[in-house]
Order: sequence, then structure tokens, then C-alpha cells
Amino acid sequence: GGLFGYRFFYPPMKTGHYSIYWHRPLVAWMKAGSEEIEISGDLPTGYIACYHEKDIAMEKPVELWPRLERREIYLSALRDFTNGHDHYAHQTSKNLISLLEAHRMQDEKPLPRSLAHKLLNLSKHKSLEEWLDELSIHTPDVKAASRMRAHLDKIIEPEKEVVLPEPITYKYTANRTFEEAWWNDIKFLAHGEFVNKDNADVITDAVTRSLVTKQERDIEYVGNYFIGRYRKAIAEAGMEGKAVCGELPFKWQTDFEFSLYGGWLGNQEGRIYERNILMVIPGKSRREAVVFGDHYDTAYMEDVYSRESGGSGARISAHGADDNYSASATLLLAAPIFLKLSKEGKLERDIWLIHLTGEEFPSDCMGARNFSKTAIEKNIHLKTPEGEDIDLSGTQIAGLYVMDMIGHNRDNDHNVFQISPGKSKASLNLARQAHKANMIWNNLVPEWNKFPERVHLDRGKRVLDDTEIPAPAKFLAINGEVRTQYNPHSSIFNTDGQIFSDMGIPVVLFMENYDISRTGYHDTHDTMENIDLDYGSAFAAIAIETVARIANAK
Repeated sequence: GGLFGYRFFYPPMKTGHYSIYWHRPLVAWMKAGSEEIEISGDLPTGYIACYHEKDIAMEKPVELWPRLERREIYLSALRDFTNGHDHYAHQTSKNLISLLEAHRMQDEKPLPRSLAHKLLNLSKHKSLEEWLDELSIHTPDVKAASRMRAHLDKIIEPEKEVVLPEPITYKYTANRTFEEAWWNDIKFLAHGEFVNKDNADVITDAVTRSLVTKQERDIEYVGNYFIGRYRKAIAEAGMEGKAVCGELPFKWQTDFEFSLYGGWLGNQEGRIYERNILMVIPGKSRREAVVFGDHYDTAYMEDVYSRESGGSGARISAHGADDNYSASATLLLAAPIFLKLSKEGKLERDIWLIHLTGEEFPSDCMGARNFSKTAIEKNIHLKTPEGEDIDLSGTQIAGLYVMDMIGHNRDNDHNVFQISPGKSKASLNLARQAHKANMIWNNLVPEWNKFPERVHLDRGKRVLDDTEIPAPAKFLAINGEVRTQYNPHSSIFNTDGQIFSDMGIPVVLFMENYDISRTGYHDTHDTMENIDLDYGSAFAAIAIETVARIANAK
């Protein structure tokens, strides 16, 4: 039993002030005094319930029988406004829903103006005041426009001078050395020795077998590489015996047989197993940790598989430059920075760097599911290469940032990325820290671009040949839009982030301005040609700064 959000239809249906959910039924249980399982097919198939928008903990369900009292969720001004059928009205109403939801999640306290601007997902060239003025112009009902403006003035803080704190990590990331290292790590992981990088590899059908260059999966070798990099970083930082790294092993279990998939078959036969890779960097308090993660498996290439696209029907793993080694490279480069902060006593709580396995098809986020399960059960056990078992169950997850594709700068909407929180107040607070880290970066970019090595440079360009690295360019200011669960452009529902949100773990998804139809997504072009170095390295730097800020906060 339990409460579940929708995987492919999200957010849930809403009526009035309520969100509607289907609760799964109880179908099996252990008989008292034995380990025999009793299964019943006569029980109800679940029930429909709804939750009021102010019931954040979802503790007071209203069962939808015999009826549900109809209520209105939006202000009359908003309702009048959305009666229009033009594109502007509908798009604006969606943005307003995100704004109102964030206001509610903050216990209906006024929102900082900069955060409100990002929640509205406005064009980077449009100020909040310009948008408010435009809103009044586009609202045909003058009284409705006045009511809406008055309400927005109540839920958004008055304009005031914003004093930004000093950055914690940008001195390590706002430089050419970091940019080159980020690029080269992606290139090695995507185009180096690792080929079969989906958990299901190698597929046993004849077509796939005839086209793969090796008959074993490489996901184990990728994990070994991460562990080796982290052990080296620990040694170089002089943190042996304090920071640790290893694996969180588990078995790939499914309700149905997937005997076509060599990876699944190897799990059932006991020849191989699955694992998340975890590095633990100690803070002053070992009772809490902020988790920073990715997924390190790659997807099958649609243009190779699809016969409609001229493919052969073979299931062959993508290179994964953007999805998701742009994120993996960020974790690898974050480790030495966080180790240094830890050694200097600048972390109030632990930082956990986690590479999650099995996000892509057919694994379906199995690494995130297993990690969530062990966290909730307080049964997290890290296995080191020496065979040591380290019990981490006493550490509470204060927040989790997961990255999924952070290196591609969308061609038709430049320099935008998403900060997408899960459905909780704690998740929104994590998003606010990310927004602050973004503001600090953008505020410093003009100053950095005055440095002698940058002042005469132009905007960077992508390269088509992965044998070269893009030339140095000006530092790039990028705009993080805070996309809550009711924003249709939030991608958290289609990533590991959804799993953590459903499990009640505070989470934020870091992701580029996602465009599912672009070339380079789950195809043969997920290579360095689709990586924007200036955009991606800036995004990586902001993500690292965000985690440091949460770990450093008292």
C-alpha cells in the first residue's frame, strides 16, 4: 500500500483545492507465525483519495465516495484571466500556478523577487516589473487585472537591495583548468574504453550480438574507474581514514523475466550484480548528509534500433556525452574541492557523492529505487574495495541534488537550465539555495570577464570534431528557472528525481533546458559535438557551489 505519484502522467489530476491520487491495494502478506505468503485476488483494486493543498504531509485523505465537494483553487482574478484562449493567457496561467504553489509551500510567506522571477520562467531579457505590466495589458478584464496585480504584490516581497554572500567554491571552478578537466573527463567516459554502458548489456539477440564490438558489459569498469579516481583524490588530499568510497551492491529484481537482456540474466544467475558508487566526505556532524548524484548508465540509441529510422533493430548503448557523463564529470571534479573544504573544517555536514546505476530503459531507475529503499529502512551499508562494511544508516539525508544532462545548451532557448524541486517544502528550500548560487555566479561573471585572459574573448562555440577542445571564451551567465511540480516544463517526473520525491526525500533536479526532440538525445549523436563547454562548465560550477552551501549551512 502507499501513495504514489504518476510516472508518465504527472502532476496528478487536480479538482478545486485537491490533488487526486490512486492508492495501491494490499494484495499479499506474510501469514502469522510463518514465512508463507498469502495472496488474494478478492481484495479491492485500490481506492481513489484526494488531499487538500494545505495538507503538505498528506495525512488527511478524503476518500472520493460518495462525492467530493467542489472548490476553487485559484483567485477569481486568475480564473477570469485563464478564460481566454490565446497562447499567452494559457502559458501565463501555468507560470502563475507555479508561483502560487511555491507561495503555499513557503507557508504563504512572501517570495523574494528574484525567486518569483525564476518561478515564472520568464525570458532572461524580461524583468519581473516588465512582466507584471505586460500581464495587465493582456488581461481584457480591467478589474480582474487589478485584483491579480494586488494579489501578486502581496505574495512577492517589495523590491529591495539584494546582498549576495561570498562564494565558497568558484575560486576552484571559474577557470580554464576546470573547464578543460570537465571536457576531458566527459570525453574519456563517452569515447574511451567503455562501450556497453547500459545495465541490460549485452542483449542476446543475433542482430545486436553481430554489431557490438565486445561481448561483455562495461558498467562494472565505469564503476571501478570512479572508485579509483576517488581513492586517488582522497590520498592526494591526505584524507585517508576519514573520507571513504566504495559500492552499494544489490541484485536486479523484476516482476517479470527479461531473459533477452544479458545484464538481467547475469543477475539472476549470480554472475554479476548491480551497484551504486558512493563517496563519503565527512563534515563536522556525521548525523546529516547532503547527497550529490547522477546516473552513470547510458541509453540505447533510437536511430540504431528503429527500423523506421533506417536502423537495424540492434540495442547498442549510446556514448552518453551529455546523458549522463556531463554530470559524472562534475562529480569527479567536485570531489577534490569538497575534500579540501572538509579538511579545512568548512563542512557542517557530510557530502555524499553518488553515481546511481540503472536510470535508463529497461532498468527504470533501479539504483534510485534501491538507494531510497535502504535510506528509508536505515540499512545503508557501504562496501569498500578491501571488503570493509561501513554502516551509514545513522546518517539522515538532509537533501539530495541529482543531475541528469547538464551539458547541452538548447539552440532555440539559449543559456537556460532548470532547477526542479520535488513536491515538498524542503525540496523548495533546496531549490532556493541553487537559485542563490546561480545569482552569485551571474553577478561575478562581468568581473571575471575583465581579467586579462578573458577580456578580449568572444562567446564560445561548439566543436564538431571530438579530437579538439573548444577555444577559451568569455564566462557565461546562465539562467536557472525554478520549475515546481506543477510546471509542465519540469523534467523531474522523467528522471531519478521522481523516485526520491515520491519517497519523501528532499530533492532537486539539475537539468539543462530539456528538448526531447533534439538530435543528440538517446541516439548516435550523444557525443562531444552536442556539449557546450562554456554553458556546461558554468552549470557544473553552480551545482558544486549549491551543494557546498547546503553542506556549509549551520
